[in-house]
Amino acid sequence: MIDILELCGISAIMESIKKKINLPTIQPEEKQVYHADQITPKKYSFRPQTLEQYIGQERAKELIELNIAKIKTIKPVHFIISGTRGHGKSTLAYILAKELDMKIHTYIGGSFTMDNLQDFLTASATTETNPHILFIDEIHGLPKELAEFLYPLLEDFILPIGNLKVRPFIFIGATTDKNILQKKFSPLIDRCGCHANLEHYNPDDIKKILKQYNDQIYKLNIAENIYDLLSVNTRFNPRTSIAMFDDFIVCKDIAKVLNAHRIIKNSLTTDDIIILEHLQEINKPIGEETLAIIIQQTRQDYRTLIEPFLLSQGYISRTAKGRVITEKAKKLLGEINANK
Repeated sequence: MIDILELCGISAIMESIKKKINLPTIQPEEKQVYHADQITPKKYSFRPQTLEQYIGQERAKELIELNIAKIKTIKPVHFIISGTRGHGKSTLAYILAKELDMKIHTYIGGSFTMDNLQDFLTASATTETNPHILFIDEIHGLPKELAEFLYPLLEDFILPIGNLKVRPFIFIGATTDKNILQKKFSPLIDRCGCHANLEHYNPDDIKKILKQYNDQIYKLNIAENIYDLLSVNTRFNPRTSIAMFDDFIVCKDIAKVLNAHRIIKNSLTTDDIIILEHLQEINKPIGEETLAIIIQQTRQDYRTLIEPFLLSQGYISRTAKGRVITEKAKKLLGEINANK
């Protein structure tokens, strides 16, 4: 049990820090704080509750299992979970909380404030049960001053002003861009003992995820070819595949679903085809800004939402002068045009 004087010390020091580092504040009614008991699966949603239910990502799961054992037997460990959007970073954080029987407090990096941190430390200090988990999603968007403030907290559980020892906790940071995180906050990464990097899924994993989802939510008899089509036309992204499976449940017409998402073949959308056809027609390297303009997207959206898939599947290559089409893409365009 934390002494009341120590708890008051936390509040006083945090208030003093907020005045000194001049961070933006959020009114209490505007705070966006979620707790594990508020994020329990609803009737038409399913989040794996154990590592056994969590399909794929065997390397990441093995590393997480090892560090769960370390936390239970030796000392606290902090986590960085990195990977593409929709690949299950938040799900792993909640599974960690469940495995450790700890309450999880979830925030978003770009909107995380000193008030949020004070709330977390106060809640953690007043509990008589296990330590709490501080989970910050999109951690690369964390304000610089707050990230630097966290360094001594993560390393020694000490507030950097006042040298007040706080109750140990577990920190989990999730990011879709570990490179940015490394450039901005490398000391934060260094203080996290477990780096779980989520890999790209394959069609077999996506099929298993969809079947598990159907078994848990709809319990319908779905033809195998539906799973096959979705597994290769959802960019191997669990979140996307589940959303499109829901679409199919609503309309019972897989062709309509694919058409609604503008998918032509093998997860390639009409925008992807426009890019590939343009690269083939020009037959020389083209910069990402030009390609973004062609499909009426921002450069950032092209870079984060379009290009990674085209690169990972070997449809385009990057050169010093720009992007070029590959022979694989040329062959696929030939097949598409032949079936028109």
